[in-house]
Parts: sequence; C-alpha cells; structure tokens
Amino acid sequence: MAAHTTSASRAIVDYFNSPAWNAPKEAELLAAIMQELMQTGQPTSSKAVIARIIDRLEQDGDESLLNSYRSLLAQLMESNETHSA
Repeated sequence: MAAHTTSASRAIVDYFNSPAWNAPKEAELLAAIMQELMQTGQPTSSKAVIARIIDRLEQDGDESLLNSYRSLLAQLMESNETHSA
C-alpha cells in the first residue's frame, strides 16, 4: 500500500512540476496587480483591482493578454455580483 501511495504522490508532484502544467494566467495577472497595488500603498479592494484591469485593457496591445484580462475582469465582476446579492 505504501508503494502505491508513494508512486501516486510522485506522479502528482511530477505533473505539477512538468512544463505542460501552468497556473491559470488570470491568477498570475491578479497576483501581479495585487502586488503593484500593495507596493504603491493603494488599497487592494475590488474597485482598485477592477480599475487597474481596465487601465491595462486600455493600454495593452497583446491579444492573448487582453483576453486574459477580460476573463479576469469577468470573474471579478461575477464574484462581486454573487457577494452583493
């Protein structure tokens, strides 16, 4: 039984360490935005994060990055609607 658990654990670790696995891009973008806000002493409220995403949407030209920002914005707006209902 221990050998089976060890091999399963090893397989899970290998999967997450493999180049094929990537954290969701939206999570990375959110983390970067939160870090920027904290470094500049701004609040990390939903409004501040959403405003920063909108700024990025207006400035960035990379289509795949824009799609990630749109997806992140949609997730945050959906989350805000759920919490305010």
